Amino acid sequence: MSDSKPITMTASQAQERLPDDVRNDIYAALLSGAGIRNIEETLNHEMQATGFKATLRAYINHLLRVEGVSTFPEILQRVEAKVLHDTQAAKNKDAANGVNGVNGHSSESDDYNLALPTSVTKEGAKTVVKELNKVCEITADTK
Repeated sequence: MSDSKPITMTASQAQERLPDDVRNDIYAALLSGAGIRNIEETLNHEMQATGFKATLRAYINHLLRVEGVSTFPEILQRVEAKVLHDTQAAKNKDAANGVNGVNGHSSESDDYNLALPTSVTKEGAKTVVKELNKVCEITADTK
């Protein structure tokens, strides 16, 4: 834990967009201790454990070798679009109780499911809250 004074705010202030100076203070507090490293380690562990990182690596190889993508910005754009698409498709599939909404369209890149695993978001969020609690103090509104 950092030796600095905790950042204090009310619950309603914590729900609003934080002013830049407060946000920077939070970042600085997380960086001064192990907060950012702990968050990063949790996310890295969960992505490795679920196979997400291996699938991501395979998809990038596919983009380079099969689809001829040759620049980093294009790889980044394609990966980001695929993660968003696959994650949304997984949510829609869950909402429709197993009915896939892909309309029968398929491509070779569909062999790589880059839906962000639920455990990554759940465990990541738990760690973020835990680390924020170390550097922030949220008080109850007294109105």
